[in-house]
Amino acid sequence: MYRRLLLICIFLISTVNLFAQSPTQTFGRFCADDFKMERYDKDPDAEAVMLYDIGSSYFLQSNDGYTLYFERRMKIKVLNKSGFKHTEFEIPFYIKGNVEEQVEELEGNTYNYENNAVRKTPLDMKSVFEQKINERWKVKKFAMPDVKEGSVIELKYKISSPYFFNFRSWAFQHKIPVVYSQYITKMIPFYEYTFLLQGANKFDSNLSYEDRGLESHFGSITYHDMIYEYVMKDIPAFKDEAFITSMDDYVIKLDFQLAAFHSPMGGNQQIMSTWPALINDMLDDDNFGGYQKKMQKKVKSIAEGMNLTSMSVSDKLKYVDQYVKSHCTWNGSESKFSSKSAGDFLTTKTGNSTDINLFYAALLNSLGIEAYPILISTRSNGKLKYNYPFLQFFDYALVGAIVDGQYILLDGTDPLSRFREIPTDCFNDKGLLIKKNKEAIEWISMSSNTESGVHFKIDLAPALDRDSVSGKFSVVSLGYDALGLRNEFLSDIKKLKNKLQLNNLTLLDSLKDTNLHDLDKPFELDFKANHSFDKIEDKILITPFCNLVINENPLKQNTRNYPIDMVYPKVRSFSTTIHIPSGYKVYDIPSTSNINTDDYKMQYQVRQVDDSTLTVVGIYEFKKDVYPPNSYFEMKKVFDRVIDKFNQKIVLVKM
Repeated sequence: MYRRLLLICIFLISTVNLFAQSPTQTFGRFCADDFKMERYDKDPDAEAVMLYDIGSSYFLQSNDGYTLYFERRMKIKVLNKSGFKHTEFEIPFYIKGNVEEQVEELEGNTYNYENNAVRKTPLDMKSVFEQKINERWKVKKFAMPDVKEGSVIELKYKISSPYFFNFRSWAFQHKIPVVYSQYITKMIPFYEYTFLLQGANKFDSNLSYEDRGLESHFGSITYHDMIYEYVMKDIPAFKDEAFITSMDDYVIKLDFQLAAFHSPMGGNQQIMSTWPALINDMLDDDNFGGYQKKMQKKVKSIAEGMNLTSMSVSDKLKYVDQYVKSHCTWNGSESKFSSKSAGDFLTTKTGNSTDINLFYAALLNSLGIEAYPILISTRSNGKLKYNYPFLQFFDYALVGAIVDGQYILLDGTDPLSRFREIPTDCFNDKGLLIKKNKEAIEWISMSSNTESGVHFKIDLAPALDRDSVSGKFSVVSLGYDALGLRNEFLSDIKKLKNKLQLNNLTLLDSLKDTNLHDLDKPFELDFKANHSFDKIEDKILITPFCNLVINENPLKQNTRNYPIDMVYPKVRSFSTTIHIPSGYKVYDIPSTSNINTDDYKMQYQVRQVDDSTLTVVGIYEFKKDVYPPNSYFEMKKVFDRVIDKFNQKIVLVKM
């Protein structure tokens, strides 16, 4: 088997000039070792391993100047079925108006060694489809064909771009280990970039040199490309744990930002500006400041028609919040720019997040409440880098209204959110206030002041003839937990059941909701279900919280060098009444626990009311939205305590 593959590999090496490149890093080539690997020695638990990941960015002259190109090729070994998901790909590309980047030369193959031969299955271009993410980005999505345990897949593509600010970043680290990663950039003298290395202090290899090949010419200027090579080897997989903002905030990667343009005709244009200059640029932009000014003029008649002069500031704010959410329809697109004119938005009342929130701010200002846009980077977009004032880091605009000298955060996109409940994806450190004539910039903290929690009320009656307990369940939720459950109840019941771990139960009827649209009241779900219990001789063992509590620690690493981001403080409480069946008595109950610190709380108690009734109460609370990395070990122990205590069983014995 492997002898034949080795001969194939040797033949390919001998017939093709590979320059300095290893044959196993060449698209269309494979060797016996590609198929021999059954596990990756440096990470025995790896689902798959990236054998190489090689990219390059460079400029080529075109009719109207230059085109920026990005090329990438990679090879992945699939080690088990869990690794199949790593052969599904998305290639994002930028659009603006009618001009978009082009994904070219997309090609992929899946190799399987079967019956002493290698079988190649090419990627079918008919299986590749496009999806629009927002006004600025689309993505090509596809899955590699014929993937099995042991498959080797390879992929390559090229992106051509007229947008020089969109110089591709390069991630050395992924969710699977990487054997070899290389990024080559070829720079021309007209565009100056700054790069930021995240997650590492150095490269395994880092070379910079002038390309001494043929000279390039632009007008009267002659130059050679400057080449920069960045290499890293044996990069461990990024363990994508719970409670992080975005994986991109923590993986090892290189970010590039356009800092300056040096015109061939003479003169320099600084792109890397200052925060005050960036604010002014946004205010001058037709799709932000221009939209804002026009909207301010157009909403005066709407504000006058509301007739709110006798209301307090607080009541005005709540009225406008309800007005915006009930009269405007969010199209699901997040953006920092408006998508249409102010007049068109007022006609349709439908638009993206900025269309709606700049309308929201204009209404407040017309009512005499000072309000301004706040530019943010959402959690999914990544953390801001405060030393680098680049507009590309932002992707969303909120409303900041001044009440009693303090800014309160507002958003009008979700009709199920309560007053002052901004989207949870917006809780990402700080936002930049966009206000005219400010010499000093102002950063507004993004954090929640909403009480959030889920409270389970359970009534259990063991049915001895069925070896199960019949239960009545009530799930009462507050704040952001209520908002999440409301949205999932309306859009995705399966996701809701998974979130609440209701799949551990045998549901006897559908979920019944209370206060679905009465947002000032807790959202409640009621249902009936059966849950099994264990029977050992003359004893029955009942899990009082019916496995609705967390049963697996989300913090799995030994150490962690980035924060534990809970998004918002949260409470989980359980209160169960157990009816002791006739002929049985309590044999064993878990001990009482009571821990209360500045960071968290955990309480657990079992109380026997009488011979026929037990009550079990458990509460755990995370009091902070973000915990620093040095709290990781302690918070991991907290989860272990909760999992151990809240899943203990009540033991009843036959009298």
